[in-house]
Amino acid sequence: MDRYELIDLTRRALKIATDRTTDMTASERRQPAAAYTDRDRFDRERELVRRAPQLVGYRSELPTPGTFCTKTVMDVPVLLTRAADGQVRAFQNVCAHRQAPVAQGCGEAERFVCPFHAWVYNNEGQYVGGPGQDGFPQTLRPGVGLTELPAAEHSGFLWVGLDPAAGPLDIADHLGDLGPELESWNIGNWAPIGEKVLDTQINWKFALDTFAENYHFASVHKDTFGLIARSNCALFDSFGPHHRLVFPLRHITDIAEQPEDSWEPLHNLAVIYALYPNIVLSATVANGEVFRVYPGREPGHSVTYHQNATPMDLSDEATRKGAGEIFEYAHATVRDEDYRLAAEIQRAMASGARAELVFGRNEPGLHHRHLAFDAALGDPLLHD
Repeated sequence: MDRYELIDLTRRALKIATDRTTDMTASERRQPAAAYTDRDRFDRERELVRRAPQLVGYRSELPTPGTFCTKTVMDVPVLLTRAADGQVRAFQNVCAHRQAPVAQGCGEAERFVCPFHAWVYNNEGQYVGGPGQDGFPQTLRPGVGLTELPAAEHSGFLWVGLDPAAGPLDIADHLGDLGPELESWNIGNWAPIGEKVLDTQINWKFALDTFAENYHFASVHKDTFGLIARSNCALFDSFGPHHRLVFPLRHITDIAEQPEDSWEPLHNLAVIYALYPNIVLSATVANGEVFRVYPGREPGHSVTYHQNATPMDLSDEATRKGAGEIFEYAHATVRDEDYRLAAEIQRAMASGARAELVFGRNEPGLHHRHLAFDAALGDPLLHD
């Protein structure tokens, strides 16, 4: 996003902050609690997510040929590599022999040795050796190797598809007009800080909902995010099934009398992207966070992988420590405030006490996300 666009967003954000208002929809919307508890709907949603291109990390996690990283995506263990030709490739991280993982963590390697029986694969997924080959005359045919998955590098991020037979990923088509904007942030080249996991008793869509409005900041986050960003004050813009929210920071009105050419937009805004169907990306002056939210075992279960990257130079120990503290602060706030309350709400919905929730006019991100889900599933549950 260039400076002109950021200034325009700052101008819009300053106005709603000054007017003490927020972007709104035309009307409220009723959301059936069954959308978060129904098993049949959940199973169809799992398949919807499984078919979608999955953003799984930052370009900077595979900085040079010979590097690799491992991920878990919808319970599927995935190995990503950058081979000598510079291309990103993805494989099921599953040995062709007895299905043990052939790699752990991230690092540099041109060969991956299965820890079970020492079958060896190169970083293009091909079997290249191992003991006892005469015991497998049918399995060790030419071309045997790890199962390759569709993979792409786009807009600064790493993407995979979970269906080996699905063909190449078209991320440009998936992102539409939002792709160039994501690329412009350069987050994919920021320094990755780490990854944390939240395994929670929350429906996957309800987990996503916690990132779709800041109406709750003054109550849920009164001593954390609510001290930084304004509550019930946000810009909303949609990009097909994706959307962008801009949260003005509390001090944004301080720039009202300053000339626009002196503004530092990212000192006054936090930008949140909802990438359909299950990714949240947060961009601030200090970090670029990715939340990968997956449906779990049942309607009331999900798994969130939380990653963070920073534009700061981490060669300095103090800077590295500070970046880690920012990550821990953000993670603890989501874990202990958003998700802890969401688990209580999930139990209430599962009890059947009330048939519906309400999305207010001041929660356009919720309206947009669930309309996109309903359209994809072909059977709207929402009621005006």
